[in-house]
Order: sequence, then C-alpha cells, then structure tokens
Amino acid sequence: MRCPRCANPNLQNQGSGLACTSCHAVYPIKNGILDIMEREADEVITPFQRVMQTPLVVSVYEKIWRRIGYYLASSRSFSTEMQTVLDLARNRIHGRALDLACGPGVFTRPLARNSQGLIVGLDLSWPMLRHAQKALQKEGIHNILLIRATAFAMPFVDGSFQYMNCCGALHLFDNPELALKEMARVLAHNAFLCVQTTIRPARSAGVAFILEKFIRFGFFDESELRHLLESNGFEVSDSQRHRISFTFLAKCRK
Repeated sequence: MRCPRCANPNLQNQGSGLACTSCHAVYPIKNGILDIMEREADEVITPFQRVMQTPLVVSVYEKIWRRIGYYLASSRSFSTEMQTVLDLARNRIHGRALDLACGPGVFTRPLARNSQGLIVGLDLSWPMLRHAQKALQKEGIHNILLIRATAFAMPFVDGSFQYMNCCGALHLFDNPELALKEMARVLAHNAFLCVQTTIRPARSAGVAFILEKFIRFGFFDESELRHLLESNGFEVSDSQRHRISFTFLAKCRK
C-alpha cells in the first residue's frame, strides 16, 4: 500500500491503523474498516451517490434496489448477471483482487468465497462499508479487507492487483476517465478488469437526459467507452450487452 498524501509506499502497521513513515499521516481502522480517505471535502459526490448512502437505500440495496435496477436496465435477473461476473472471474484471480466501489459487498463476498486469495473491497461510503462488514462477519468470510478510499487516488502501489471488479459504478463516478487511469495504475500488466456499466439508450423519451442532468446517473456511448478503455491501456476481450447494461472483461496492457 502507499500513502495517498505523499505516495510513500512504506505504511507501517500500528495495530489500530497504518502510519506513513514519510509524512506521518495516520489512517485508522474503525469497526474493522481501514479508513484511508484523504481530503474528503474535495471529493465530488454526485446526487445519485448521496441517495445510495441513505440508511433506507443501504438497508434494501442488495436484496431489492440492485435487483430491480438491474432488471429495468437489462430485462434479465440480477442472479444471471452475478453468474456472468463470477464466470468471467473464474481461473483469473491469482493472488490479490480488488472489488472497486464494492458497496455492501454484493460481489465482494461471492468473489471471496470463490478465491483462496485476499479480496479488497474499496468504497467511499461509510454506510455501505459498515453493512458489508456486518455481512461478511455473519457469513464467516475471512479473506476480505474493507477499505474506505476514493477511486481517484487509491492507496495502492503500482501493479498491486491481478484482477479487479467494478460493477455498477463506473457510470456514477464524477470523472470516469480519471478512475480508469487509476485502475490501470494499480493493475499489474496483463491483469483483468471486469466492469458492468450503462450505455445511453437510443430512445428514452427524455428520461436519460433527466437522470444525467439532475441526479448525475451517467451513461456511456459504447464506441466512446471502448475508445476510452483503449486510450487508458485496456483491451476488451469479452463483452455482453443486454439493453442498456454492458458487461465486459478487459486486459490491462500497461
């Protein structure tokens, strides 16, 4: 890991957290969650992201919110999408893997159950991470580390991960291109990235415009997204599209 404040790769374990040997920043562990969120006031959190951090949404996110949302976007069940993501990950997780924007651990826990290595779940939201921590304790999963941090300055040295999952979040980031650059940085050469995101519908009677304009729920043009991936060192090797839902596996060539 590296310090997000000074990029020093030497963080020492102090029992109750990590401390930087260079700038002396201290990052505490709170309720089993490592908090490495720096300059929180500078982080742009979109209206839609704020809605998803409310207690009501957090409580129903995994069993209701995510399932209904995915069905409306794709006309297929979320359990089918879950299996698609797990199939893409099969035999590709060797060593550490990262579930970026993990939320309450919807994908983190299944990935951990199918892996012998460490799965890191990273998210910005305290409510989501606390929910994830309770779930993994209840299920007795011990190979997950939960970290609170930003996707735009992740606390990892270059090439830290052989596999990364980022499902349901890329279109919600304030700056998707910056997030992709950071993903490429922390992935090893020839590592894999699995993403589920949304493609702008050809016709939506103005609904897509309203979602993007007022609550910042984003959409990509598929050709522009592929170009964005290529320009940041990713090569798409597999993809599926179901209505506006787009799931792909890409190899990091940087």
